[in-house]
Amino acid sequence: MNTDSLPWSESDVPHWEEFVERREAPVDLESLKKEIKKMNAQATNLKMNLHDLSEDLPTGWENIPAVAAQAFEAYKNLAEARRRLAAAGG
Repeated sequence: MNTDSLPWSESDVPHWEEFVERREAPVDLESLKKEIKKMNAQATNLKMNLHDLSEDLPTGWENIPAVAAQAFEAYKNLAEARRRLAAAGG
């Protein structure tokens, strides 16, 4: 098959290797649940850091972007892990 005539290539599909690996690899539900519990605790801690920072304003205002970015990443990763758990039937 001539792949030059296709309207897309594998490089156009973001993270296709990760998708294939995830699809083939069995999910250990108990390990994923433990990881989610740990991630939830970390996200909650970062949320409290953001809350504490807001209560101390205007002191520490320059730390807002860094603290907010950490909380954002933690909750983004937690949401993805929860999605994986739900997709695996957990």
